[in-house]
Amino acid sequence: MEKALQTEDLSLIVNGNQILDSISLELERGSFAALCGRNGAGKSQLLRCIKGLRKPGSGRILIDGKAADEKTRMKRIALVFQNAEMQIVSQSVEKDIAFGPENMGLGHDEVRRRVDDAMRLMGLEAKARQRPQTLSGGELRKCAIAGILAMEPDVILLDEPFANLDYPSTLTVIRALCTLHERGYSIIVVSHEAEKFLAHTDMLFIMEGGRLVEAGHSRDIFRTLPEHDIYLPAGASFGDLTWLSR
Repeated sequence: MEKALQTEDLSLIVNGNQILDSISLELERGSFAALCGRNGAGKSQLLRCIKGLRKPGSGRILIDGKAADEKTRMKRIALVFQNAEMQIVSQSVEKDIAFGPENMGLGHDEVRRRVDDAMRLMGLEAKARQRPQTLSGGELRKCAIAGILAMEPDVILLDEPFANLDYPSTLTVIRALCTLHERGYSIIVVSHEAEKFLAHTDMLFIMEGGRLVEAGHSRDIFRTLPEHDIYLPAGASFGDLTWLSR
């Protein structure tokens, strides 16, 4: 399989503390991966290094098998933060989604095409002229995702996308992620709430103390999650790890 994203011996030290320690992972093109681990394991910092928001002390990050500098990663890798409202900058949903493509210098017709495609993919057409501040938590996350989709990234990273969401909003975001996976996007989701969505993933990465300690197909290694303080319902099979069927 082609590799959409790779890290090679990625390390990060902050104020003398080893935050990331020789992280090497591979994300196959079109894969939906979960990145799990205890609080403080380094998951969010890894996403920021991959995106280009933090400079690792050593190691390489590759896209499509080629080393990618920070500028390239900022363009080709998208990151949706836990606080989605931080990424909302405009006074309507469609204007917010258009913000990124417009700042890329694209023409009006191309911006319109990308905005329409992103709204359709995320089911936001009826909300196009609505103020983002009036959206539900799940809709706000979908708006943030649509904004980065309009920039047509190669890889999408999401940091705790279910945090502080109620049940309906969580379902909305899970369905959106499944749609993106079906469309062939390469996705990594950081979450400690594996029981909500893991059944829809094909890859699982587990971090512990700044190191990658498990990597493989989700179905093969999911039962090790409780060893890293990640909750799984007692006796749950892999197919049970979703909220969509409940």
